[in-house]
Amino acid sequence: KRLFTTPASDAERAIVEKQLGRFPRGMVAVGARCVCGRPLAVITRPCLEDGTPFPTTCYLTSPEAVKAVSHVEADGIMREYNELLQSDEDLKKQYERAHKYYLEFRHELAVSLGDSEEHISQMSAGGMPVRVKCLHALLAQTLVMGKGVNPIGDMVLERIKDEFDPNVCRCTTPWSDDAYATETEVVVEDETDAKDKIAEGEAVKSETTTCAEKTVQVAAIDCGTNSIRLKIAQVSEHGMKDIVPRMLRVVRLGQGIDETHRFADDALERVREAAHEFAQVLKEHPVDAIRFVATSATRDAENREIFEQMMIDELGVRPEVISGTEEAALSFLGATSVVSRDELQPPYLVVDLGGGSTELVLGGDGDCLPAHKVSAAYSMNVGSVRMTERHLHTDPPTEEEIQAAIEDIDKHIDDAFKVVPAGRARTIIGVSGTVTTMAALTMGLQHYDHTAVDGVRIGLEQAYAVNNRFLRMPKDCRRTYATIHPGRVDVVGGGAVIWSRVLERLAKAAYEDHGGVLDTFVASEHGLLDGITIDLGRKLLATR
Repeated sequence: KRLFTTPASDAERAIVEKQLGRFPRGMVAVGARCVCGRPLAVITRPCLEDGTPFPTTCYLTSPEAVKAVSHVEADGIMREYNELLQSDEDLKKQYERAHKYYLEFRHELAVSLGDSEEHISQMSAGGMPVRVKCLHALLAQTLVMGKGVNPIGDMVLERIKDEFDPNVCRCTTPWSDDAYATETEVVVEDETDAKDKIAEGEAVKSETTTCAEKTVQVAAIDCGTNSIRLKIAQVSEHGMKDIVPRMLRVVRLGQGIDETHRFADDALERVREAAHEFAQVLKEHPVDAIRFVATSATRDAENREIFEQMMIDELGVRPEVISGTEEAALSFLGATSVVSRDELQPPYLVVDLGGGSTELVLGGDGDCLPAHKVSAAYSMNVGSVRMTERHLHTDPPTEEEIQAAIEDIDKHIDDAFKVVPAGRARTIIGVSGTVTTMAALTMGLQHYDHTAVDGVRIGLEQAYAVNNRFLRMPKDCRRTYATIHPGRVDVVGGGAVIWSRVLERLAKAAYEDHGGVLDTFVASEHGLLDGITIDLGRKLLATR
């Protein structure tokens, strides 16, 4: 109860923001501290500020703890814990009790804050009460509620004690080059006295100096097969802040390109109009640098010089036609830039399902915070527009057309899996309009809400059912769903069949590789456009 009456201060939120690399959404209190006073885990409210349900009440934030747990997860310890849970009845009962305590703890918090638990009333964290899925979440419960509550969390804490111990401060060493270490130096004259003050909810004495953080303002433009997007953001060494939220215009630049290998005149006119609109926005928001990236359709177009000159005339910048490999790396950077390891277990498999191509990118080795390192990537020449134009000609498509599309997709996945060891993935992150649209439909949203979709976890069985339904649905019926952008109505079926095949093949590969069950994916609003923005900003900062 003391946690609920001692709300987090702005200074504590600032510390946690540096730990996570993003603003700590829904943080209401510090749940556990290092002996030096820094937060180790925080308490989050059951509903975020935008109304999104958030079941992970005890949230691990300490970079040292997160890294230590990632190391043992990478060693495959979760399989051992799951086997133990099935064979040891006493452990099973203790684990079920930990689940009950978690729900009671969150319910008390929900009542005190007036938050709804409607969508998460029986959902705790970490796989409880029947499986072990996330050791970060289980350790967080142990740190917040104390030893003896969660038996698996206690085991994890014992296993990582040489690398992380809440009673031994290791914060300053790994953060010696971090901005946090220069901004806040915690002074603890007596360790026992500091613990007593923390227990009473008092702040530990600190000396703070401010350090101006270098920033640059940049713009990123991504032109794909189906849409063109603009983002203007302020980038620092520790993240980015939107100046102009993402603008998207469906231009269908790749119209017919799979057959003709040329940009159609009307497609070029649509993209010119969008570029002209973007130019007006850029005049109102001057930037230090701009990068324009063109992907699948432009790679295949024989007359792309017309498109390039048109963009130079409208925007004053030449589009860079990047390879599928670079596109994959930038998508991975964008998708993982907001990843928190106490929620999502690495390695990550990012799937960027576009209009002309689909990238599969594996990365996240458990040693970086967050892990943006790509270990393998492959760009498949299949996308929502291509599949629709190649195979799905009838409205609604026939079973023969659908089967032909599946066979085509599977051949490309076979080739991709020769390069990308996809079975190693522990978390699937899906980005792009197709993925987020299908996620919104699965959630039953009446209108598309990017704040609700971003970061939502969707069960694969749910995804298969919704994908199948909209694949076989006539276009006129699809148009009645306000969740679907009008520019995606005719191609969403092509995207749905790709998404289902990719998910099914990934789940099978994971089981064959390590016996793990991949039964969910995470939908993300962060992908290629964010990756371009972050990469450009960091390179510019390095020159200053």
